[in-house]
Amino acid sequence: MANEIVYDSTNLRAAEVLNREIWDLLFDATDLRQICTKVADLGGSGSAVSKTAQANFGTAMSAANGDEITPAGNSSLPVDNLSITIAQQIIAYELSDMMQITNSGNLGMAQLAQAVANAYIVRFTEMACSAGSGFSNTVGSSGVDLTVDDVYAAVFQLETTVNNPPFSAVLYPTQWTDLQESLRSEGGAVQFMPATAEALKIHGQGYKGSFLGVDWYTSDLIPDANGGADSAGFMMAAGGLAYAEASAQGALPGAIMAPSASPVYAEFDRVADPGLSRIVAHAFLGLSIGEDNRGVAIITDR
Repeated sequence: MANEIVYDSTNLRAAEVLNREIWDLLFDATDLRQICTKVADLGGSGSAVSKTAQANFGTAMSAANGDEITPAGNSSLPVDNLSITIAQQIIAYELSDMMQITNSGNLGMAQLAQAVANAYIVRFTEMACSAGSGFSNTVGSSGVDLTVDDVYAAVFQLETTVNNPPFSAVLYPTQWTDLQESLRSEGGAVQFMPATAEALKIHGQGYKGSFLGVDWYTSDLIPDANGGADSAGFMMAAGGLAYAEASAQGALPGAIMAPSASPVYAEFDRVADPGLSRIVAHAFLGLSIGEDNRGVAIITDR
C-alpha cells in the first residue's frame, strides 16, 4: 500500500489548525504609567530635556527680632530641578508575502501593529522597574523571603520621610507569593483586599489588590540584586517616579501613523524583491526617580 492520506504524513489537519489560530505566549503586560508622574510632553518643545523646578516650601517661620525695629531679612528658598532626557525607543517586525497571502487573520500587519503598541508598555514598565530599584532607602534582608514585617517597614520608611498615602508598590512575582504566604498568619483588623474584576479594568494586568493603603502590582521585569540572589521591588508615594515623552502628531510626514497625543508612531516599509513588508514603531521616553525620599526599595529573596 502507498500514498495513504493520513494525519501524520501529510500534516493537512495541523496546517489548517495553525492557519486559523495562534497561541499567545504569556508575557508581562503590567502598565506602570498609571503610578508614575508625567512631567512633560516634549513634542515640538525645541528640546530633548525636560527640567522641572523643585522648590522646598517647608521652611518654618522664625521668631522676629524682639526689639521691633531690626528687620529679620529674607529667608532663602531651597530650589533645585528635576532633569529628564528623552531617548528613542524602537521595535520592528517583518512579514513575507507568503505569510500575508496565506494569512487567515491570526498574524498579519494588524496584529503586529497592536504588538508594537504593547511593546511600548512593556518598555515603560521595564524602565520604571529599573528606576524604582534605585531608591536609596531600602527594607528587607538579602536571601530572606518577603514578609508582612517588611511591608510595615516600607510604609514606616515612607511616613518617616513625610510622605502621605496612597502608596503604590511593585514586586517580583516570587516576592508577591512570599508576601501572600506571610499574610496567611496575619490576624486582626488589617485585611488584604484582593483585586476585583472592576479594579482590574481600572488598573490592568499585574494589579493584585490593596493592603495597608498600598496598591500592589507584580512584574517579572523587576531587576535582581546582590548577584541575582534577591529581587529589587519598590514602594513609593506619588511623584516617586517621573517621566517625559514626546508625542509625534503633526511633526512627521503623513505616511507615518501617529495617533493624537500618543508617544508611539509607526510606519510601513515595503521591499518588492523578494517581497517583504515591515512595520517599524518608535517612541521617545525618559524616566527617572522624581524625588528619592518618595520611594523605598524592597530587597528580598528572589
